[in-house]
Amino acid sequence: MSNQSKKFKSGATSIYVVVVSALLLSVITLSFIRIIINESSRTASDELSQAAYDSALAGVEDAKVALKKYFECINREKSGATDPEGDCEHLKDTIGKSMEDGSEEGGGDKPDCDRVAKALGRIADNEGKEVLVQESTSGNDEKTVQAYTCVLLNPITSDYRSTLSSETPVRVIPLKPADIGAEQITGVKISWFSEDDGTDYNNKNKNSFTPFSDGAPTPSTISAQIIQTAASYSLSDFETTDNDSTNRGTVFLTADTSSGSSNNHVDRDIIINSNKHDVLSVPSVTKCQNLKTSSRGENDEFSCTTTIEIPAPVNANISGNKGVTSRNPDTFYLALSLPYGQPSTSFSIQLCTDGGSKGNRGRCNTTANFDKVQVAVDSTGRANDMYSRVEARVEFADIHSPYPEFALLATGSDADAINKNFYVTKNCWTVNDGSIETCDNTGEP
Repeated sequence: MSNQSKKFKSGATSIYVVVVSALLLSVITLSFIRIIINESSRTASDELSQAAYDSALAGVEDAKVALKKYFECINREKSGATDPEGDCEHLKDTIGKSMEDGSEEGGGDKPDCDRVAKALGRIADNEGKEVLVQESTSGNDEKTVQAYTCVLLNPITSDYRSTLSSETPVRVIPLKPADIGAEQITGVKISWFSEDDGTDYNNKNKNSFTPFSDGAPTPSTISAQIIQTAASYSLSDFETTDNDSTNRGTVFLTADTSSGSSNNHVDRDIIINSNKHDVLSVPSVTKCQNLKTSSRGENDEFSCTTTIEIPAPVNANISGNKGVTSRNPDTFYLALSLPYGQPSTSFSIQLCTDGGSKGNRGRCNTTANFDKVQVAVDSTGRANDMYSRVEARVEFADIHSPYPEFALLATGSDADAINKNFYVTKNCWTVNDGSIETCDNTGEP
């Protein structure tokens, strides 16, 4: 009896070991299966998400093509040229309606998601459906259907957005407000250097111009130039200042991310004095926040923000505490550039309309929208049941308003280069036709 009991107990132990081992292996196997399924599902979702995003970008690209053709038609119409392809009327009825109506999402006209597709002939004018981008098959006839479902165009934007880089170091922005006159603009708000541009902060020599040998400072130093005229003007007005008025002025904005307070506002005296040859130009220091710190707010997209008060143009005056008495809307620009050519930076421009006394005007407590300076393209794409929505900005092109990035270009060999002769003298000297003459009667340098 005792021997049989011992054998039974020995067999039971083996069974327990086998059962526990089987359960353990089952748990491990099920865990691996679950991980594989989750990763497979995540991969599929990522692929669909990317495909939906790509479909939305396809809608943006179609919008660019349609807008380019529309702009060409408008410029051809301005110049009196013929319409060789005969599609300008169709483009004006589709894309042109968005440009004339303004925001399709605001009041008035019902949003039409199909204008771009109809303009390019992707769908018939009497149809309303998505535009197929791609259809591929794999495995058991599983289909990934890609299409863009809605593309909206809006020429009224709350700000102007772009980038400055070594490839595009200059941006000239027309300051054209919507619904109000250009004479009501009192300033501009400039924001630059987002987290996408980098988080490396180097603020050496922020109160002076940094030597090239020290490398470009970050956040980027930028140059902002105001260009404007009154309703009537002459070219000589750009070389003069008249009390509190000027037609141009430049300010260099450098960053300071150290602790302390800063005004972050450039009043009109700085703009006016920058056009005077006997006044030394110095950088205007802007208090910037380090986007890596925990004190960053939810809406703090850019590290640096400053406002610039715009003076009255020559032959115009400030009207009370608000706008100015005269300003030509077709000659009102803001030119932004990178003096060091690096580092690249994204930026945003807003139009300020708030009045007040000198130094308080143009602080952007109230703003105006841009009108037909950029077109906001809102595109929605899908892949199967996954949707993605993106917004892009397209320049409102006008070939009749070219923007030179520089005044002079020297090309060719050294013999063809521009030569400059500099003279350092004790007294006043002039150089006429290669001969040197003194300004006094001493005859001594």
